[in-house]
Amino acid sequence: MKILKAQKSEDNAVKYLIELEDRQTVEALYMYDQDRTVTYHSTVCVSSQVGCAMGCRFCATGAQGFVRNLTAEEIAGQARLCDRERQAAGYPPLDAVVLAGMGEPLANFENVMAAILSIRETLGISCFELATVGIPDKIRKLADFVVSSGVKLRLNVSLHAPTDDKRLQLMPVTRRYGTGEVIDAAAGFARRTGSVARIRYMLIRGFNDEDADIAGLRALLEGKPVKLVVSAYNDNGVSGLQRPEALEVLNFYHKIKENIDSGIFRNFGASVLGGCGQLRRENACPAT
Repeated sequence: MKILKAQKSEDNAVKYLIELEDRQTVEALYMYDQDRTVTYHSTVCVSSQVGCAMGCRFCATGAQGFVRNLTAEEIAGQARLCDRERQAAGYPPLDAVVLAGMGEPLANFENVMAAILSIRETLGISCFELATVGIPDKIRKLADFVVSSGVKLRLNVSLHAPTDDKRLQLMPVTRRYGTGEVIDAAAGFARRTGSVARIRYMLIRGFNDEDADIAGLRALLEGKPVKLVVSAYNDNGVSGLQRPEALEVLNFYHKIKENIDSGIFRNFGASVLGGCGQLRRENACPAT
């Protein structure tokens, strides 16, 4: 495992393109929040698969297709590699590892859980985040793992639309798991682990930003142990998807926060292709 490319942004994020033993490549992203505007201020985001089978319309990784699962050692190795780079650059110690890079971590469940335990043992990190499209049976299994292992893990579920019909236009997985089923699983995770599940909502101009969408979100989320986290679509050049301005995101947030616990997501590393799969897409990938 070695770093092929490292790109640093003005907001203290470093995006790494990492080559594996079979010459496949994955991405990792180190983020240093000097102003402490987010929960964890020195984190690394790692990949769980080479490519991804979920096929989300907005995602650069999904457009590259699925190649293979990463081993537990390859997942944990990304964190250790980035930690060495962090130390050399003089950044503060890592306080969390985020599983939100390339791939769907719950589709590589056993290796991801083994990697979490390995990272905790070798780096002394006990705080994790995991982002998923929402696979209900695996979310329930994840809750069992968190309770039995004592790991502190924050669940992030990608929703991005309040109804099945609209979400299906972005996320093919909706054919298998409806929005209500996914949110119920996330709420069940939160109750079982004594946490608050984060529901990610990526705002796309003219698609999921209307008053009717806000009403749908209220009906879906109100009264549940979840927090809606609003962000702007990270432009991947997909036809028909438009990134909103910062003010549009702020206006949407202000409309919904009275009824639902909400926040605005801070994007790191936009200038260095920080979005999932973007750096790999811009560099030659091995044949699959």
